[in-house]
Amino acid sequence: MAGPRCTVALTTGITMSYIEVGPQDGPAVVLIHGLTDNVRSWSTTMDSLNAINPALHIMAVDLRGHGQSSMPDPASCATAPEACFRPADFAADIVAFLQAKGIDKAALAGHSLGSFIVQEVALTNPAMVSHAILDATAASGVGNVALADYVLKEPIEGSWRKALEAKGKTYPADFYDLTPLDADPEVASWLSVNWVVDPAADPAFLVPYLPETASVKLGTWIGATKALLAQDNTERLKDLTVPTLVIWGTQDSIFLASDQDAIMAALTVAAERHGQPIYWKQYGVLPLPASGVQESDIGHNVQWAAFEGVATDINAFITDGAPTNDLVRSDAAPAVSTLIVEPGKAVVEKLGG
Repeated sequence: MAGPRCTVALTTGITMSYIEVGPQDGPAVVLIHGLTDNVRSWSTTMDSLNAINPALHIMAVDLRGHGQSSMPDPASCATAPEACFRPADFAADIVAFLQAKGIDKAALAGHSLGSFIVQEVALTNPAMVSHAILDATAASGVGNVALADYVLKEPIEGSWRKALEAKGKTYPADFYDLTPLDADPEVASWLSVNWVVDPAADPAFLVPYLPETASVKLGTWIGATKALLAQDNTERLKDLTVPTLVIWGTQDSIFLASDQDAIMAALTVAAERHGQPIYWKQYGVLPLPASGVQESDIGHNVQWAAFEGVATDINAFITDGAPTNDLVRSDAAPAVSTLIVEPGKAVVEKLGG
């Protein structure tokens, strides 16, 4: 993770970094991370999936403006970053990546922002997607409280903006190539409490994330957050024609239970219209507590904590057409990062029948 990655120049103008494992001629699987993440987000799942099924050609990519991939051109993006970080822009990069790799069709697994990118590719280029795996997803980002109030309003347009404007910077153009560290040299403290945090994950897994996340350019933070807040796929998803698996953790504090009701309703229509298999699977058992933050069970970053279970379900869905019925949940507090697998006890719903 710390070393240089493979790179490929895309027709979209982005130089994309990625890692891969498995035979080049094996069934392709592309793992797509979330907002401000990088290939590390899927690294443990990738290892587990490779161990389960070595025949798969598995790739994890750094999205534009993330990890070791390049930023979009500031000349056309700095004054309105959201115009260059839409799900459609990210999806164009994924399509170009597949084309550059000579891959006609792949299973795409996306987490959070990455799940919206998978939705976009599956809706606009369904012939290129064998399976869509949506991890911590929703049908719409419009009005999302976590993104609007706890990312964009504060700290991006709150304390970070105030600090940089005090230094003579103009928002957002002058922020584009700066990082959170330029706004707050002690930003790691905020990240460790509010962003790079998951009580169900191995604490050692999170340690390298702090400096990596602190170095993500503000153009990415601003652009991707604003673009996701403007994205509504509720009606479009009713015409999804790709076999799809949704994975959700019960203590997801970003895409809530109500978001699951909405996406399940849309995907039920899709399954009934087009006849493809669509499944929704729950990880964890305890609901989001009154605090509104993950405390005692699997939450938003399902693959950070339950990477073996997620890898098993991805492989089962790709090879057998359905996820397993095994429940993965946290042990009782304080052993939240100790996960328990209970065969046959998961909540799994096949939508549309």
